[in-house]
Amino acid sequence: MEEDPDVETTIVERLRTLAHVDGWERVNPYTAHYLAAHARAAGRLPELGGDLGYLVAAEPDGLAAALGTGLDRDLPDATRLYLRCAHAVRGLSQDERAAVLSLTAAQQRQALEFGMPGTAPWWPRWAQYRPTPYHRVLEGHTGGVRAVAASDVDGRPVAVTGGVDRAVRVWDLSVGSTLRILEGHTGAVQAVATGEADGRPLAVSGGDDGTVRVWDLTTGRLLRTLTGHSGWVASVDIGQVAGRTVVVSAGSDRTVRVWSLDEDDTVSVLAGHTGGVRTVALGVVAGRTVLVSGGADRTLRVWDPADRTLLRVLTGHKGWVLSARLATVGDRAVVASTGDDWVVRFWDAADGSPLRVLEGHTGWGRCVAVADQERTADSTAPFRHAVLSAGADRTVRMWDLETGDCVQTLGGHTAGIRSVAVSSVDDWPVALTAADDATIRVWDLRGAGEAESDDVHGQWVLAVSGCDLGNRRVVVSAGTDRTVRVWDLSDGTPLGVFRGHSGWVGSVACASVDGRQVAVTGGAHAEVRMWDLSDGSCLRLLEGHSSSVLAVETGVADGRPYAVTAGNDSTVRLWDLTDCRMVKVMTGHTGGVRTVTTAVAAGGPVAVSGGTDGTVRVWDVSSGELVHLLDGHGRWVREVAVVTVAGRPVVLGAGDDGTVRTWDLEDGTALNVLRGHTGAVLAAAAGTVAGRPVAATAGNDGTVRIWDLAEGRHLRIPLNGCYGLALHHSALLVATHLGVCALDLLAPP
Repeated sequence: MEEDPDVETTIVERLRTLAHVDGWERVNPYTAHYLAAHARAAGRLPELGGDLGYLVAAEPDGLAAALGTGLDRDLPDATRLYLRCAHAVRGLSQDERAAVLSLTAAQQRQALEFGMPGTAPWWPRWAQYRPTPYHRVLEGHTGGVRAVAASDVDGRPVAVTGGVDRAVRVWDLSVGSTLRILEGHTGAVQAVATGEADGRPLAVSGGDDGTVRVWDLTTGRLLRTLTGHSGWVASVDIGQVAGRTVVVSAGSDRTVRVWSLDEDDTVSVLAGHTGGVRTVALGVVAGRTVLVSGGADRTLRVWDPADRTLLRVLTGHKGWVLSARLATVGDRAVVASTGDDWVVRFWDAADGSPLRVLEGHTGWGRCVAVADQERTADSTAPFRHAVLSAGADRTVRMWDLETGDCVQTLGGHTAGIRSVAVSSVDDWPVALTAADDATIRVWDLRGAGEAESDDVHGQWVLAVSGCDLGNRRVVVSAGTDRTVRVWDLSDGTPLGVFRGHSGWVGSVACASVDGRQVAVTGGAHAEVRMWDLSDGSCLRLLEGHSSSVLAVETGVADGRPYAVTAGNDSTVRLWDLTDCRMVKVMTGHTGGVRTVTTAVAAGGPVAVSGGTDGTVRVWDVSSGELVHLLDGHGRWVREVAVVTVAGRPVVLGAGDDGTVRTWDLEDGTALNVLRGHTGAVLAAAAGTVAGRPVAATAGNDGTVRIWDLAEGRHLRIPLNGCYGLALHHSALLVATHLGVCALDLLAPP
């Protein structure tokens, strides 16, 4: 039965009146769960969505479901900010939800009139991020999502996805929820495509079980299971060839197969690739349907699927070809491709001549999509003549198909992107992405073309530290954009940009040398540099490592400042910072050394290191001898820190086994194992907050956790893509894949 808008309006007004009397912080459970649904039925959702008190009081899943994908033109900006983080605030208190919403606003450089609740355990001080176009996160798959495609069912835009959980999901893009789950595959689903036959919308899927499956999108019914591949299926497509509906597929058996759905699944096998085929796509060139394939043999092949002939071979990629699509610009058909050589290439599909090589991605290119200019009536849509590419660097890049310019970079996923598609919701252009972080994201493309700021890191931030520079407290950060940047800790004002590293910068530490504050940084190409923080000049290049330097820390021994560095050459090195002399080389790790810190134990300076051999090692700085070998982590140790607990120095180690472990620094005794992260722990820091010893850890589960080391309790902060943490004057400094931020830790957990 349809809702009566007048009745729903009355319910909304009554519930809001009661909430204002009681206060949103004491809202009753019915209002928290169902007010959004009533407001949607009454057409009052935009009005309600502007109430910040309601946004943090509402039950997140119910409010997110009512708001849909957030592309309603009438929704206020605060509502879209909420939808960016709605998936992350489940299970949090209202105060914590308010903190997450405020941090999201700071990351996007948007102002919210939001006062800090008196009982908030943490609060954002500032964020210097690269803002991302609006996007909504869709969750449901229980593992990495490998494929996404777009379609329409009964006039509603849908997405079809497949993942390692063996499921094919159909999503209603108007509301952002799963319509149905298509089950049948017995292995990971690696590819999906959409099309139609006899006016009926279809989905095609393929995967590790070697089958290709055809589904009716209206009913969810499995129509056909196509077998014949002798290995896993990597790519599928569906279209029309000579008036027949066909499915094309390819995979590890080095073949391309063309299945006729109109002729009892008759199959043609196109052989010629000398390695596994990773991509197939149908398109039109000079009025004729052609098929493009590419794979591990580094070639692209253009076929006539009607008569099964090879038309041409395109060479130029220096690695596997992982994705290719056909596009049209004016009268020219273009092949767009990408692969593990990190570039996107454009080719003239008619004669095979190369047109452009586009650089910008910093990892494997895994997928490309073409913006179909007929999918939207908006002639100003920024993607009318564009190709979208995405891959292992977690970004989507939009390229102008005519000029080759990069129009927009979309960042937000916390793991590699496997698939990208283009669609529209209510005539709004959107991109759909699927990634190994188990999410699908719906991106609003209307903001494409906005210039990125030079005031922030241009790529991932890998390291962060804090120090006092005169009377000013500052933050120092470094990352893959090869820069070291200095920020005012009080408000995030940019103070300086240091350039000189020839590659990524993955570690930073501060020290005082002869009365001058310096930063010591380490990174790619074995570089260790020392910088004057007051003017940004590079004081020295410390040479000695033979490969990438992954960790830097500083300390004082016998009244002289020193630095300890470690890296992929399996060594820990000690430097006297007064004369920049390498003093000692400590060996013993049997793999790369990922982390190092300094401390004092039994009255003497020590260095603590951890690495890929799963061990934590304590070294005497004066002699260079090994003091303790601390076992317990079963996998890589990513970070170590030292803090005083109950009057004794304690070593903290974090690593790929998902645990945080502590040992007594002086006698090496194992103390506790702190569990909470559901994935690898990538960063850690330790210190004292409100007089209590705490540790901060960041994991690839999308959370930062603050631990009370005396009691073992912890609180969870939703924060994705963290690679570096530091504690400085009770402020938590965080380096992430999109920028750097500072959070005030107001109370231990």
